[in-house]
Amino acid sequence: MHTARLRRRLWHAAYVACAMVACLLMASRAGAQGSASPDSVVVTRHQIVVGGRTLKYTATAGLMAIANNDAGDVHGRMFFVAYTVDRQPGSPPRPLTFLWNGGPGSSSSQVHLLGFGPRRLKTADTYPTQPFLTGADLVDNQETWLDESDLVFVDPVGTGYSRPTKPEYASEFYNAQGDISSVAELIRVYRTRFNAFDAPLYLAGESYGVTRAMGVAEALERRRTAVAGVVLISNGLQAGQVIPPNINSALVVQRFTATALYHKRLAADLQGNEQDAMRKAEAWARTEYAAALARRDSLSPGDRAAIVEQLRRFTGVDSSLVDQKTLTISPNALTNRLLIDRNLELGRYDTRTSVRRSADTTTWQPTTDPSLRPVLDLMLGTSVPLIRYLRNELGFRSDLLYQGPFGEGYPGSTAFRGDWMSTRWGRGGAATPPAAPTTPTAPLQTAMTIDPSLRVLVLGGLYDTVVPTCASIDEAIARIDPTIRPRFSARCYPGGHMMYTDKTVRADMKRDVTAFLRGKVR
Repeated sequence: MHTARLRRRLWHAAYVACAMVACLLMASRAGAQGSASPDSVVVTRHQIVVGGRTLKYTATAGLMAIANNDAGDVHGRMFFVAYTVDRQPGSPPRPLTFLWNGGPGSSSSQVHLLGFGPRRLKTADTYPTQPFLTGADLVDNQETWLDESDLVFVDPVGTGYSRPTKPEYASEFYNAQGDISSVAELIRVYRTRFNAFDAPLYLAGESYGVTRAMGVAEALERRRTAVAGVVLISNGLQAGQVIPPNINSALVVQRFTATALYHKRLAADLQGNEQDAMRKAEAWARTEYAAALARRDSLSPGDRAAIVEQLRRFTGVDSSLVDQKTLTISPNALTNRLLIDRNLELGRYDTRTSVRRSADTTTWQPTTDPSLRPVLDLMLGTSVPLIRYLRNELGFRSDLLYQGPFGEGYPGSTAFRGDWMSTRWGRGGAATPPAAPTTPTAPLQTAMTIDPSLRVLVLGGLYDTVVPTCASIDEAIARIDPTIRPRFSARCYPGGHMMYTDKTVRADMKRDVTAFLRGKVR
């Protein structure tokens, strides 16, 4: 009797234990299929064929903890995707490049899957082609930088799958200094965790990512971490130089001329030889136009009329669009009115693109800009190929929104443009402008002073209206302190803000970046 009762109790205990194990297994499997666990990292093996050569590499995707150094508690987790190429034992370390986009608020999706990663979305060869995205598949990227450098694509906190661990920690990351410090910390942790101390370290940022890259370079150098080079894409540079406002304003003409040439809006003598037209426009801007802007309040009516006529000649816009007080044409006027006779407006990030003019031209919307619309899903993180790539090929599975700049997931937002970061980013108060030009404090200048071997490559797009022109970049470098100036190089490409969307430009960028990594660019 007692034996039978004992058996029943043992059987019941075993049943409960099995049920608990089953529940735990189910929960574990559900977790694997649902949101990724904190600090999870997945590793997968791949190979691609680039230029007829097979490239075998390891992909590592995951979340990395950003901890408060004083207490050790985790305040944020940053998502990254790293690609490292197999190398023979005893071979020298490969360069290691960390890359990110801008915004602030953009994930690394564009530089990752349109630009420089080993796999990229199938696209048309030129960005103005419609439709630009030609399929849902990814293809081996013939212009990847991976054959020259290991790559780590970084999503700053608030972008991609990167998040603060508590709402009250968000303000630590959503400002320039916190953003810079946290990205520098990710680089430190990555190099520590994966024993990448010996790899020559490079940084590459696009748009606001340029500001981040210059700041991260200083932060790392101050922490005694040598940075071999910085690649600044689509946002000029600041290394202590000061360009007089009249020259900055005058050099915008170069971009306007390039746009007018592309849309065939110039007179026959200029349209017939585009390179000559560009040279003439820049020479006039640097000499006559810059000089006139410096003394515009004292110009005679005849001199003012001559400047307006030359602006019309080199930009293709109606003379009525020239501001009679400043003697300048705003970028908005050019993009809104250059093709008004065809009822079209141009994209601001790439003036080669166009769309039918809206009835409301007073408020610009990034979500309707023709230079952003082709890749908006990718930027927003709602791209099906993007999510499938992360989940299926790289094995990282999260149910979070892979967050981008122009729209928020749950809970919804009614903020300006639906741009979550525009309302959360701590931009600080406006500084009072100095009475006269002074040399500003520049993180990149500080980094290069600390490290006499740090080099910089600046890359710009000819049709990009939202950042300094290619001519302005050249002017900026010419005005940098001569003790560091020889370590700067610049290239200008016939593209927009995301100039790497064009196949020929990607190839040219790869050539120039390869030379830079090998120390051969000037």
